[in-house]
Amino acid sequence: MSIRLRFLLAGFCIGLAELLPGISGATVALMFGIYKKLIECISKLKDLDLLVPLLLGMAVSVFGFSKLINFLFLNYTNLFEFFIGILMIFYGAYLFLSNIQKSKRKELFFFSLLFVISVAVGVAIGNLSGLDASVGTFPLVIYGFIAFSFLLIPGISGSAFLLAIGIYPLIIGSVADLNLLVLLPFATGMLFSLITMPKLIEKLLSKFDKNIYMIFAGFILGAGSSII
Repeated sequence: MSIRLRFLLAGFCIGLAELLPGISGATVALMFGIYKKLIECISKLKDLDLLVPLLLGMAVSVFGFSKLINFLFLNYTNLFEFFIGILMIFYGAYLFLSNIQKSKRKELFFFSLLFVISVAVGVAIGNLSGLDASVGTFPLVIYGFIAFSFLLIPGISGSAFLLAIGIYPLIIGSVADLNLLVLLPFATGMLFSLITMPKLIEKLLSKFDKNIYMIFAGFILGAGSSII
């Protein structure tokens, strides 16, 4: 499969994932094997032509299948969440096992501990609810930064974070109403995350790739468990 076709298909599935709170688009990118390349494209502004099929795929799925996904999610919520949760659990376990097999014996305990801690964090984040977040210009910048950062991290959903702190309806409503008093500070936080986080993630992947993938595996498995 050519890399452009892979980016197109990944973009399509990422678009579907972003329609559902609790699912991270970065997890889908990791499943399709484009995550590291995507982070590199964004952080180094390199091979940006690959973003065209990715964004095209996302646009097709968001605009073409949003009603279908919404219908399925509303009418078959339990079945839908069970399927997605099982898929994430299996992929998280696969990612853990594939990396642990490449590890040296002396690394096994540390990587296993890192994985277990990450699973706990993934479950905790997935089960966040009922938080009462303050709304103001500076908090909205922070929320935008965190939500977009979560978008870049497999296993953690930015939309689920917004739901947990109670401002998801505010953000969605502000998009529909073009409420710039809310959107501008929120978008500022997202932009700051876009500028800084891909570079940080790329540096971490280049130096501590196994460690980072163990953390991702734990986040994904933990998030899948919390969905079920």
